[in-house]
Amino acid sequence: MKSKMGLLGVLMVCSLLLTSFAMDAGAQGKKIVIGSSMVQKDSDWWAMMAKLAEQAARAKGYDIVTVWANADQEKQIKDVEDLIQRKVDIMIVGPVQQDGSMVAIDQAFKAGIPVVTVGRLSKTKNVAAAVVADEPEFGRKQIQQIAKDYPNGANIVFLFGPMGAGYAIQMFDDGTTPELKKYPNLKLLHKYTSPSDIASDGMKNAEDAIVRFNNIDVFACSNDGLALGAVRAVQSAGKGDKIKVYGAGATLMGMQAVYDGQMRYTTIKSQAKMAEMALGFIETILNKKPLTTKLALVPPVVVTKDNVATVKDPMLGGSFTEPSTFTPKK
Repeated sequence: MKSKMGLLGVLMVCSLLLTSFAMDAGAQGKKIVIGSSMVQKDSDWWAMMAKLAEQAARAKGYDIVTVWANADQEKQIKDVEDLIQRKVDIMIVGPVQQDGSMVAIDQAFKAGIPVVTVGRLSKTKNVAAAVVADEPEFGRKQIQQIAKDYPNGANIVFLFGPMGAGYAIQMFDDGTTPELKKYPNLKLLHKYTSPSDIASDGMKNAEDAIVRFNNIDVFACSNDGLALGAVRAVQSAGKGDKIKVYGAGATLMGMQAVYDGQMRYTTIKSQAKMAEMALGFIETILNKKPLTTKLALVPPVVVTKDNVATVKDPMLGGSFTEPSTFTPKK
């Protein structure tokens, strides 16, 4: 009897161990799911950011779920709550606002889900890592190009936006403003603030500026979305030969406008580079390894008529390893 009881006990222990091993194997075989909260689907720049982040994630064997905030901070907070409920393993977040995004990211942190921000900074200390453009340098480069193009001086209207977006604030406050002080013959007539970075907002403010000021030489813009709106306003007013438009954060439409001579300048803010760096952070975090840095900066690549057809980036086509040049529409 004792022999039978002993054998039964051994069998039960073996059964429990096998079950435990099976559970561990299942956990190890679980596919990592990345939750991605992006700013605005009808923004060319953010649409490309999401696309390349998805490509980079899937190339690493991860699943990725993308949700869109529609440039609404309250919606982004709800979207992040939804991703928490879905029990994603880690998040990529493009903050709508640097202040307002704190609520969403702090909620993920409390739920034990690390967050890597891309494109914009958040003011919360609970971000695991951040990948952003070197925004002050984008501002400096833009002003330097204007100074080069207008050695005798120029009157500038600045189209700023989106309101509250960290990248736009850093570009203007830490790059544009101090760089302007180096060129006394460049005069800032007015700074307009837009709620978003889409062309309709840029067009509305540019139209107002053209009516308000009769001596504009330049529209300088936080991004290509607003710049493309300024292009429409300038063309509609018949001032294409008098007012030049300077964008930033190149989109395909912005590149086309530079090629066509409608925009003087833009800068590539490489979403591919950001996606690559973000996935590097994610792999390190998931493997529970220490981060050597929590901030990665992507430098600007200046684009003018001179190099618009030769500069290479995956946003223009090709792949991460073999990027293409821009193919203009004739």
